[in-house]
Amino acid sequence: MQSVTANKAKQNFGQVIDQALQGPVSVTKHGRPSVVITSDADYQELMEMKRKLLQAEVRKGFESLDRGEASSRKAEQIAEDVLKRHETR
Repeated sequence: MQSVTANKAKQNFGQVIDQALQGPVSVTKHGRPSVVITSDADYQELMEMKRKLLQAEVRKGFESLDRGEASSRKAEQIAEDVLKRHETR
């Protein structure tokens, strides 16, 4: 993945966009990765993958309930745990 400083990205934004159409571009700020600029097509693909993973987690939860495997956790805690798991993937 290509990398560019935030200052260079600001100065050459059109060029960074062109680079991002070829592949993701990491933008660093104060020497640390800050954001990634990517094409809309890649972004849409990532969001679709994320949605499918979340659906699979929800499906697993419903299947567990259908088997009679109840949880003592509250719905809010379960939802929070699912989101945390999803974010780490």
